[in-house]
Parts: sequence; C-alpha cells; structure tokens
Amino acid sequence: MASSTDTCSLCVDQSNGEAGEQTWLQCDACSAWYHAHCLKIPVAEVNDFETYHCSACVAGHGPSTLKPARRKSQRESIRLNYADMNEGLSGDEKIWGKLLKTKTFAPDRFTRYKGDQISLSRFRKSGMTEPFVIEDPAGLDMTMPPGDTSISAIADFVGEDRPVEVIDVATQASSPGWTMKKWANYVETPPDKRDRIRNVISLEISSTDFGKKMVRPRLVRDMDWIDQVWPAELKPKEYPKVQLYCLMGTQDSYTDFHIDFGGTSVFYHILRGSKVFYFIEPTSKNLKKYQKWSSSPDQSAVFLGDLVKTCYAVHLHAGNTMIIPTGWIHAVYTPEDALVIGGNFLHGLNIGTQLKIYDIEEITKVPDKFRFPFFKRINWYAVEKCSSRCVCV
Repeated sequence: MASSTDTCSLCVDQSNGEAGEQTWLQCDACSAWYHAHCLKIPVAEVNDFETYHCSACVAGHGPSTLKPARRKSQRESIRLNYADMNEGLSGDEKIWGKLLKTKTFAPDRFTRYKGDQISLSRFRKSGMTEPFVIEDPAGLDMTMPPGDTSISAIADFVGEDRPVEVIDVATQASSPGWTMKKWANYVETPPDKRDRIRNVISLEISSTDFGKKMVRPRLVRDMDWIDQVWPAELKPKEYPKVQLYCLMGTQDSYTDFHIDFGGTSVFYHILRGSKVFYFIEPTSKNLKKYQKWSSSPDQSAVFLGDLVKTCYAVHLHAGNTMIIPTGWIHAVYTPEDALVIGGNFLHGLNIGTQLKIYDIEEITKVPDKFRFPFFKRINWYAVEKCSSRCVCV
C-alpha cells in the first residue's frame, strides 16, 4: 500500500481511490511511482518487467525491459489458489514447495566463516550488512542442545501444559488450543499420518530450564543491547524476552516473506533437519516494495520475490549457524522436519535501518504482539550508554 506521501503524477484526481486499492509500478531510474491503470498497463503484466523506465527517463536510461521468457514446462501449470488456501480449502498443502520449484532464484553468494573468525571488532570495522553462515559451530563459544533432542523432552523442560502458537501452513494463520504436549504428539507422528502441515516459530524459551542450558554465540552476546545496555536491576522480571526461540518446523512448512520485528538481527542454529531461506536485500526500493506488498489487499495473491530484481536462495543443514542482519526480507521453506534454536537482537551497527523498520511497522500498523517489546525504551538506554562510552555497541 502506498504511504500518504506517494502520488501518481499521471492521475488527474489524486484523491481517486485509496492507495492500497491500486497496483503500482516504480520507475527504476527516478524512483517515481505510477498507477498501473494510469500507465495503461494491465495488472497481470506488471510483474513481467525486469526494469521499468517512465517516459521522462527513457531518453537517458533506455526503454523498459521485460524478464526473459521462461521455458514452458509442466511445472508452469502449478498455480496457487490463494483464495481457497485462505479459507483452508486447499486439498494440496504441499503447494508451497511446488510453487517454489517454479521460481528462479539467484545463487547463494554469502560468505562462509569459521567460528573463530567472527567477532564484534571485525564487524565494527567491516560492518554487518549481509547474511553469513558458519558451517561448523566450533569457535563460536556457543552451547546448544544435542541434535537428537526430542520434542517430548522439550515439552518436559518448558512444561507440557504450556500454550504454544501453532501456524497452519496452508492458511498461514494461527491454530488455537495447542499445548506443548499436544504439539509433541503431533510432531512425533510420522509425516504421512499428520492431518495437516503445521509450524511453530515463536516459542520463546530464555527463562525456561531448557533455555538456561544454552549459551548464544559470543558475537551475539557482545552485540545484544539486552545484554549490553538494559539495566541489570530490571532483569529477570522486566526485559524484552526475544533472545532464545525454539523453532519446530515440520516437513513442507513455509513462512512467507517478512522482516524480523524492530529490524532485529537474528542468529539461527540448525540442530537437525534443513531449511531453505529466500532473501531480499533491504535496499530503499525493496523496503518500499515490501511495505506496499505487506499492506496490500493483494498480498496473499502475490509472491514478493517476483516484484524485486534479485531474490537469493540459501540452503542450510544440521550444524549450520546463520546470522541475518538488520532488515533483510526473507521467507523460509522446510524440506524435512527441522529443529532450530534462534534469537533476535538489536545492536549499534545498524541503528538507522532498525529505526526504518520500526517506521514501516508503524505505517503498516503491525499489532503490538508482533513488535519488539520495549523498543523505544531500549533505544534510550542505548543512547545513554553510547554517550557515556563515546561508542555504540
């Protein structure tokens, strides 16, 4: 959805229709936005452009170009009936994996480090602007549970009666009434016997007996504002509980494109199974497209990766650890049952982008339950600490 400052210079009447009801196209040269209908471009053809140049920019930048025609195959007939899926009517819950196979993604170009190569001093010098992977946990100064930890054992640690938010993958909506015991029984059922494909991505465990056995990577501990600037006297009762999550994805789970709350960075360690991440760089143009897409009534009918020039695919396997920096837009597919430990953290290396993501959340009216707790407060604590140190963590 267009923000209140976006206008289409071709519109005779700028008040003609709400911004969110329009399909927009942005000039890749001057960044001006236009309504597709004002350009007389059918909505169905908007995603065919590789680059779009408005009439004012054609002389200096050349004509618009279309994406290369794709070879027709049987895969092209796979279409996602979003309307049915939103109503829970789809008979093929594995459609997400089939849909992804019809897409073309840029190859993984992100750096692989050894654990002892990453440190706060390194990233203070180079910046931390792209995802990176540590393929072996040695050297991370990290303690994680064994890869064969069962979901039943996790339920024992956190409490069998603890409520857990379960996502129905077909509809991408929460399913009420789940406890950890019920979830363990579901996960430990063979995949072909499960009634639906479900996913858990928000079980926060930092204050549980399970979480207390873990130690996050040293880099994360050295950067995390909760560790570095949050007043010690307020913990453990009052602090942002976002430092440790247990993510339990079942085979063929999918989480659509999103940005982690508050522009937090994320560490992500795979205990078992595998994941495929689809990354979109948080450039100003891509963030604007994300903002429009995430607020649009057409969101469920549009694959965000089709709206940007480059979307990267990154495959992760058991034992891999990944750091996702501030603002990176990503979707996640689970080709096999997977158990992951992750956590979110704010820090001083990407403050500008963190605040930009907060602004997007404000504009798009993201509910409080999906926001970083105490976001403004922790930023003021960071300001106070930075001013006393003359350097921000």
